[in-house]
Amino acid sequence: MLNFSVPEAEPAQPQTATTSTQPTDEAPETEDHIPFSNLTPVIWDYDPETTKKAQPTIQEAEVRVSQVNAEKEPELPKPPSDRSQKCRTYDVARNTDTNHNNAHLDYWEQFQQETDTIARYRSQWQQFVIDDSQNVYPVNAFHGRGIVFVAGNRDTYQRVITSIYLLRHHHCTLPIEVWHLPDEAPSTAIIRQLKALNVMPRDLSNQKLVRPMTQRNGTEKQFQIKPAAIINSEFEQVLYMDSDNAPTADPTFLFDTPEYKANGALFWPDYWKTNAANGIFNILDIDCQDEWEQESGQMVIHKKKSWRPLQLAWYMNQNNDIYFQFLNGDKDTFKYAWKALDHSYDMNPIYLAMAGTQDEDGEFCGHTMLQFPPPSYAMVNSQPLFVHANLLKVTSSAHFMQQDMPGIRKERPWRFVKQYTESKGNTYLRPEFYVSADGRPCMDFGTGQGEPAIRVTAFNEMLPDFQRLYFEYGGIGGAAS
Repeated sequence: MLNFSVPEAEPAQPQTATTSTQPTDEAPETEDHIPFSNLTPVIWDYDPETTKKAQPTIQEAEVRVSQVNAEKEPELPKPPSDRSQKCRTYDVARNTDTNHNNAHLDYWEQFQQETDTIARYRSQWQQFVIDDSQNVYPVNAFHGRGIVFVAGNRDTYQRVITSIYLLRHHHCTLPIEVWHLPDEAPSTAIIRQLKALNVMPRDLSNQKLVRPMTQRNGTEKQFQIKPAAIINSEFEQVLYMDSDNAPTADPTFLFDTPEYKANGALFWPDYWKTNAANGIFNILDIDCQDEWEQESGQMVIHKKKSWRPLQLAWYMNQNNDIYFQFLNGDKDTFKYAWKALDHSYDMNPIYLAMAGTQDEDGEFCGHTMLQFPPPSYAMVNSQPLFVHANLLKVTSSAHFMQQDMPGIRKERPWRFVKQYTESKGNTYLRPEFYVSADGRPCMDFGTGQGEPAIRVTAFNEMLPDFQRLYFEYGGIGGAAS
């Protein structure tokens, strides 16, 4: 674990915590410098009759020392200690993401035996942090508060525009930026819509940016643009929102919550916990904990207070060929970057709820995450603040069409809300993923193994007018049939 203070004008001096797995500060073994501890004792000839030690010349001693060290076997790196022991429990295993496990578990188990590779990955990110300490927070480059989105294809632009209409509907006056890669620039019509809403489209390829991006990587989803957009934004304090995430109220108050102000970063929980077999703990040299993963569809980050871990999150996303083997996309790169540098953040202790409908067998099928404000505000208003349609967008809209009036059918994907009655700070819950009888990806909550009770509420009762406004503002529900 590395611990860095936040630099303002002068580069921070990194202080690397010393563990049994870290390199020592001794000079390397060369002909000019041989650590005393690495020398093999030399026993010179002894003459019992004269009781005199045969004294070698200085030249003979130097030759003998050289021979001894030339014959010595090279030292292998010490295997890293296993930082996952605290998570090798039933309570963690029951809450891990089965899909992510199935895709990576064999690799993780093999990787844990590759101590040289673990040590190399660890050394690489630590060296990045040391080298990047010269990249001090640019004073006077960023100002104020604002909201940041990223977008690419037409669907994501339309979802972003709907969310912005909802923000303005709720009287949110914060400036907004929408970032894109150079080959995904918005059309002239979309630019007009954005500017009419006081929104600035921003191109990540601008070479004057702190972290410019000129090309996409080889993956379908460009997760790595999220930390780059936050870093490059003109705002010092950023509320980041995914394109498929819609607000139910003006979220400006989040910047003034004590949870955010005390830490400089406010995160939200995901459904799952990280599998103990996951190599990320040994790579980052942090202990696994029985805790929920991060859902990064919304984050509030004070860049000046969080500059160092934000750069490490960028590094992890840039090296997604390594880190996405362990983390499910960008989402946990933020939390784990903060952890690796022992930097404070607040994880909202209120567990998420889910919204959805019923499948053809009458079973609840959750397709949307509902995230709540932190406890300091939830005492005043316990309604969800963000409606994050993570599975809705990959589910056919045909499942959600309802007869509104004779001859008129409208899409209505949100019918019910499901949530645990005692979820604040609770890590003994049971989220479940399944594929419905009609082929839909679904989430549900389980009970009967000691979990708290579940409350089911009509969506339109909990969030009156949200569904109507969402589609009136051009919202996209399910995928086109």
